[in-house]
Amino acid sequence: VLPPTKGHHFLDGPYVEYKGAIDAKEREDFLGRLKVTYQELVDEDMPTRIETLPIDDAEPLCNRLVQNFDMTNFVSPTDPNPTVRVVTVGGGTGPCGGTHVRSTGALRERGWCVKGLKCKKGVVRVRYGPKEIHLRGG
Repeated sequence: VLPPTKGHHFLDGPYVEYKGAIDAKEREDFLGRLKVTYQELVDEDMPTRIETLPIDDAEPLCNRLVQNFDMTNFVSPTDPNPTVRVVTVGGGTGPCGGTHVRSTGALRERGWCVKGLKCKKGVVRVRYGPKEIHLRGG
């Protein structure tokens, strides 16, 4: 399991970074399996659930598989009753303040896909986004 460490979810080059490495000989196969799994998740049309939870409830949900998130990074240190906004898709939960599709099926409607991966210095970066549209000149 490669724990996620960083994400950039904007149209100018969205990606998710994971801590770890994938052997150079295994990358093509890994990318192929990732694309198949992504498509299966899209085809399942799973709903997205967004909740605001007390920090003590959010922490075990977000760190259920790997101690990955420091919940204190998502709350104000002066808040006497800190809460965290969390997003759950397909059983995976993480803190997030962004905008999300209503279900995984919406990614098909928008033409999104896994585009590639790069491994460097103990970081695996998975690029995703809308499929390329090639316009014909005229």
